[in-house]
Amino acid sequence: MESIGIVRAKDNNKIFVEFTRESACGESCESCSAKCAESERELFEFQNTVSANVGDLVKIKTRDKSVLSYKFLVYGLPLILFMSTITISYIIMSKTPMGNIDLISLIIGVFSLLISHLVLKEIDHKFNKTNKGTIFLEKM
Repeated sequence: MESIGIVRAKDNNKIFVEFTRESACGESCESCSAKCAESERELFEFQNTVSANVGDLVKIKTRDKSVLSYKFLVYGLPLILFMSTITISYIIMSKTPMGNIDLISLIIGVFSLLISHLVLKEIDHKFNKTNKGTIFLEKM
């Protein structure tokens, strides 16, 4: 995955690069009412490993495998944990004389989403420490 951005600011050993978000829905944006392709600009902070100055063009490269695995963690892990927690709690509570097990299972499922958020924060913290080489900057 590659994107090209412009260095908008420089602060000590950090640069702030502005990228234009690309549309995810195709090329016929005129007929689309979703407005997802409107040019939204996003600013990201990077270590200045390429000696870039304000106004320089830089290319960011990431490994597709890293991006896909991270997307699975962010979207898949909470969904799997949520669905399995609701299912398991419903099965366990259906064997007890408790009332309103649907609502209790839902509350337990929402609680599992909070737990998955904490787990993802910890994984993200470790990911940032160990995988500094997954994002590559290249001066153009």
